Amino acid sequence: MPENIKNRKKAKKRKPQKKNSFWIKVWEMIKRLNAFATAAHEDNVQREYHILGRKITFFGFMALVFIALFLIVLAMNDRSVSVEHESIIITGLPEDFEGYRILHISDLQGKNFGQDQSSLNRLIQNLAYDAVLITGDMIGDSGNPSAFYALLDILNARKPIYFIAGDNDPSPLRNQARDNSSETLTLSQMVLSDWVLGAQERGAILLNKPEKITKGSSNIWLLPDSFLNLDIASTAELLKEEMEQERESMLVGINESRDALPFTSYRYQMMSKAESRLLTYNSQDIIIMLAHEVPTDSQIYVSQDSLSQEELKSYYPAPDLILSGHFCNGEWRIPGIGAFHISSRMSARYGWFPNQNYVSGERSVGGTMVYTSPGLSVTDDTLFPFRLMNPPKITLITLTGELPASFLD
Repeated sequence: MPENIKNRKKAKKRKPQKKNSFWIKVWEMIKRLNAFATAAHEDNVQREYHILGRKITFFGFMALVFIALFLIVLAMNDRSVSVEHESIIITGLPEDFEGYRILHISDLQGKNFGQDQSSLNRLIQNLAYDAVLITGDMIGDSGNPSAFYALLDILNARKPIYFIAGDNDPSPLRNQARDNSSETLTLSQMVLSDWVLGAQERGAILLNKPEKITKGSSNIWLLPDSFLNLDIASTAELLKEEMEQERESMLVGINESRDALPFTSYRYQMMSKAESRLLTYNSQDIIIMLAHEVPTDSQIYVSQDSLSQEELKSYYPAPDLILSGHFCNGEWRIPGIGAFHISSRMSARYGWFPNQNYVSGERSVGGTMVYTSPGLSVTDDTLFPFRLMNPPKITLITLTGELPASFLD
């Protein structure tokens, strides 16, 4: 065998094995921390060290470590979206809607989960649903709709999308109607805010009047909570009278009436449609109501009072299901205890130490089921501007009329 080949083999045998550099660094760091802690203990924890050019004691160093770990866990928790699966029983649900799936989303507050909502996109693409119901505060006080638009682009109008505004969203109506001197704008385009029109361009429907979803021979009615206990006929009549008065005032040059008339006309148009659609309501139909903050139990109980034949012509019956948001699952939660504050002036103690059944999840109020979304972000008027021990969630709700086996035992 040639001498040079023998020498290469010997050199190869003598070559030390290469160690994993990552674990070497970890071991070195452990040794340094151990030396740091030992030295600090020997000096009665008073000795100072230089970290990044600054003096720090051992206790100060450990405090920084715990704060850094806390912030890392907090950031991961606040950005890690999950899906909550709920099966809600609705008594008398038509067979056509058995297993009907609703994607319920609430309280985005203008927040982005990855570029162009990529995290939400990965989550939603794997879900099968029949409709999307959005219960407000998707934009928040910033007034920037880009995060909401990115979500709508993900949904891409594959299924019907309905939304309402929340208390932190900009008003769905403009402060002043757009000029329509060329008479090319519809009434909706004149009075609706830019962010609403942008959402409609992306296939979403503002729920400002009753909408009907038909499957087979059965119907689900979607209503905003403003129609709870509302006398439709009387309200339509009042709006009609107000509209006529504003038209007469315009003839004598009253500017206030000129500014108000488009909005009164729009509200009258919505109420007239609600009144005409009420005539097609069938007692076998199901009513789902969207509310940003769920109505009080007493308001729901009032809606459940039996209606006379005359009242049935003017009131929508009590909802079978109310979907809401707003509380964001309490924002800060204590494991084993739950939320210790919610943003609600209607609650006892102004929202402090709330009844946990009201914070999120499903409950029944008489014959009405109520589901409150855990939400995706926090309300703008919260005490704490982030969620703690409270990962953001969207909900996939499955409707069923079948009682579980445990109910039948």
